Amino acid sequence: MKKIVLTFVVVSLITALSAFLYFESLKKDVNFDLGWNNKSGKKIIETTHLQVPESSYNDFFAEILGSDTWDNAKELYKKQAGLTKFMNGDVFSVTNAGNRTVSYDLHHYKNNSKGEKISFVRRGREFVRKNEPIELEEKTMIRFYTIKNSLKDDDPQFYEIAKERLIWDWGILDKLKPGDSIAFMIKGIFDNDILVKTYGILGFSVKSANIGDFTMTAFRDYIYGDYFVSGHTVVLSPPGDFRAPIDSGRITSYYGTRKDPFNKHKKFHSGVDILAKIDTPVRAAESGTVIFAGPKGGLGKAIVIDHGNGLRTIYGHLNRFLTTNGRKVTRGEIIAGAGNTGRSTAPHLHFTVMQNGQTVDPLLYTYERVWTAPFDISGNFRTLSTKRTLQLEKALGNKRSFFIKEDKLSSSENIKK
Repeated sequence: MKKIVLTFVVVSLITALSAFLYFESLKKDVNFDLGWNNKSGKKIIETTHLQVPESSYNDFFAEILGSDTWDNAKELYKKQAGLTKFMNGDVFSVTNAGNRTVSYDLHHYKNNSKGEKISFVRRGREFVRKNEPIELEEKTMIRFYTIKNSLKDDDPQFYEIAKERLIWDWGILDKLKPGDSIAFMIKGIFDNDILVKTYGILGFSVKSANIGDFTMTAFRDYIYGDYFVSGHTVVLSPPGDFRAPIDSGRITSYYGTRKDPFNKHKKFHSGVDILAKIDTPVRAAESGTVIFAGPKGGLGKAIVIDHGNGLRTIYGHLNRFLTTNGRKVTRGEIIAGAGNTGRSTAPHLHFTVMQNGQTVDPLLYTYERVWTAPFDISGNFRTLSTKRTLQLEKALGNKRSFFIKEDKLSSSENIKK
């Protein structure tokens, strides 16, 4: 996947949401929060909020705000507030009336409940310092969009947040066309209307001439969740790079370093694990040739498919084979039954993607999959998703964003903040 590089300012017309902006000179994600405009006489009031990143931000702020504006702000905070460096996670705001800066505001957060706002407000030719306490609040918001060009172009910062959390389904974001609508249910810590910290996206609803109308909600947690359709109008998602190897399955373990389930030591996990019953159909992610079908060490019974151009996929812990070595298979064809063979603690499918001999994160790709909730959560999921679905569809119907009061979540959800 190519890294998104953005070096421009987008000022929203409504209440701000914090989001990620990729900047060419920064190696890490930068959280950039959108502002809002109000008309005051003949001048447009613009407030731009930038969340301070972990890495160096001096050049970034100068690029976004303009060198003169940023140099003036640095001088004020250094001489009058004794601050030579802003803290990671804090939000720095600049408000302009036309071409004139009227205030600088630093929202400094001590924890997830309290902070301090250090402001410099213009009085004639001078800026006067003002300090105010900040009370942070955990809230749930539904954020509505009508797509103008694409979500990636309209709000590139929030696009990165959504892409990170939708896991299986982030490819939907790229299929939205001008005129389509989408509403996200977002849980997080808010400073008034500014999203300071995102716990996750609890669901989203789409109204699209291109891909249909549907609502999906997350069952598992705030950080990363698997999303499943709340109704029955859509079962198979829009096409992606691959067909999901398990039609309705939850990802239970991700690519990368993790604790080994047997000895609890840190170990690299070369794929993703997808929960499945014994003999759940396993599908070929893409067309290709089976180059291996047999026992493969800790993966137990496994299949390897060569798709050409250096791309291979591996399917492990199988219970039975439904194809043979040397056979050509098509995308979505059933090749095996899921199992618990090899080094496995419970029935599931281990799925690995290799490019030119090296493993890559399977979730860098988009997937076509069946959206109905899998066997282990289907009952609880329907109960949990009902209220969220109504709220999301209300946002689409009214074409607006709003905060909601959400009931305590089902105890079956694994919430990790």
